[in-house]
Amino acid sequence: MDLVGPAAGRREGILVADFNQDYSCIALGTQSGYSITNCEPLGQVHAKELGPTCLVSMLFSTSLVAVVVRSPAGSEKRLHILNTKRNSTICELTFPTDIRAVRMNRRRLVVVLATALYVYDISNMKLLHTIETGMNTTGLCVLASASDECYMAYAAHEAHDSHVVVYNLHTLAMVHVIPAHRSRVACLAFNAAGTILATASERGTVIRLFSVPSGRLLHQFRRGTYPARIFSMSFNVAGTILCVTSDSDTVHLFRVPTMTAPCDPHQALEQKKRRAWRSTSMAQALGPYLPSSVTEMWEPTRDFAWLKLPRPGLRAIAVVSNTLPVVLVLTYEGILYTYTLDLELGGECHLAQRMYHYDSHAEHALLPASSAPL
Repeated sequence: MDLVGPAAGRREGILVADFNQDYSCIALGTQSGYSITNCEPLGQVHAKELGPTCLVSMLFSTSLVAVVVRSPAGSEKRLHILNTKRNSTICELTFPTDIRAVRMNRRRLVVVLATALYVYDISNMKLLHTIETGMNTTGLCVLASASDECYMAYAAHEAHDSHVVVYNLHTLAMVHVIPAHRSRVACLAFNAAGTILATASERGTVIRLFSVPSGRLLHQFRRGTYPARIFSMSFNVAGTILCVTSDSDTVHLFRVPTMTAPCDPHQALEQKKRRAWRSTSMAQALGPYLPSSVTEMWEPTRDFAWLKLPRPGLRAIAVVSNTLPVVLVLTYEGILYTYTLDLELGGECHLAQRMYHYDSHAEHALLPASSAPL
């Protein structure tokens, strides 16, 4: 879910921005190093100058942090595993090509290269397995944060890049290949329990939810009618809301239906009618006379809440706070926005606060909060 690489609106000096697994902390990589900041209450807890830090990955709120520092020659092949409490290096690993992403939960650490995944036991950093993949320059790979449901998902080989591979990191075996979309998969997200996988294609119009590990399609959301590049998707910790950011200026929040054990077709149909009786009735009435691509337009559920960013193209990650009814939006400009969220009624979320987490003239600076209009 981290924001890496060139992006419109990025403030000079910021290389990567991300939340930890439970959204309690922000990790930021800059041209001079990295910093870690608590979200509630907002305050920096650690910072270190290492040089251009292009990847930062936290293990919840522990002292273990994985970073990749760009070498003077421009290489991003060396991974540093750090202990922030002791201010020490646990280990360093060098890979044959640049590291695209690092994913962690309490049992496994996965290093993502453009054509391979390296799976480690996080307790001793022993290499367990190497998985060859198709070309994956964006580092598309996600891990379930729950260690008891230790699943990983990544895009299949180029010939089937609309498919998603679900992999069991306990047994080190592939458990399912999901035909998720018609076009290339662009974004993935697990819920915290590791039982639901959200997928989006490069078109970015429809978000799909799949049961894990069965791969059964559970639900669909419609983000919009026009294509958009999805920047991030994130479930809240309870798994009841999915946040989606894109290159449009709207952040969408979808209410995740209660997922129960698979029911019979009649029960499934009744649940679908209750969720969206108008659209379902229309699709049922006209479905036999229309192409599937047309009837599919009525099926996905729209957002229940949304918020507006200052402008389109602003690269951002949005998450629902684990402790307050607010949406936290972290942008590549180094600004953390807080929007109020009505969990019952939904509707438009309104800006409550903005905090400059990073300032180009003072590395890792936290500037006063503001509730002034954008």
